[in-house]
Amino acid sequence: MDFQDSLKLLSLNAFKQNHPIETYMDLSVKVLSYAKGIPLALKVLGSFLYGRTREAWESALQKLKKSPKPEIFNVLKLSFDGLDDQQKDVFLDIACFYRGHEEIVVAEMLDSFGFCVDIEMDVLKDRCLISVLEGKIVMHDLIQEMGQKIVRQECVKNPGKRSRLWEVEEIDHVLRKKKVYFSCHSNPF
Repeated sequence: MDFQDSLKLLSLNAFKQNHPIETYMDLSVKVLSYAKGIPLALKVLGSFLYGRTREAWESALQKLKKSPKPEIFNVLKLSFDGLDDQQKDVFLDIACFYRGHEEIVVAEMLDSFGFCVDIEMDVLKDRCLISVLEGKIVMHDLIQEMGQKIVRQECVKNPGKRSRLWEVEEIDHVLRKKKVYFSCHSNPF
């Protein structure tokens, strides 16, 4: 995307208008440089920064600067890092198990694990991490990959120690090796 289109998309998500607030223009330009014109990154960053102070914007930009490579993963993960623990759990469950499933079924399932699903899913929608289309949960491929990467990083060498397993080969390997470690995670899947 060109500069003007990128600025407009960021502004629609960060300010709920077609242009940035004048006092945020300098910070908006810096955000654009990290998003590199990628619409998904602009939407996620804009939604994450919506309603935040200049100091919060500067803090987010500092965090992105510390990344050795400002890859899309780091931009998307910034929004994930801003979630509370329950929101993170709901997000990771959706990324690993429930993408493409009926929203009402997923809500009932997660509700049975003690989550305040309506609130948690609304936050995920507001952050552009999920959306609902024709009653089904929709998640961009890159956002799902980010969620699954976060889970894989819990224990790179031993999948049995991760909070979630979703790939048949890994589940089979873990069960055959009898290397399953149970954690205090509320979702048994």
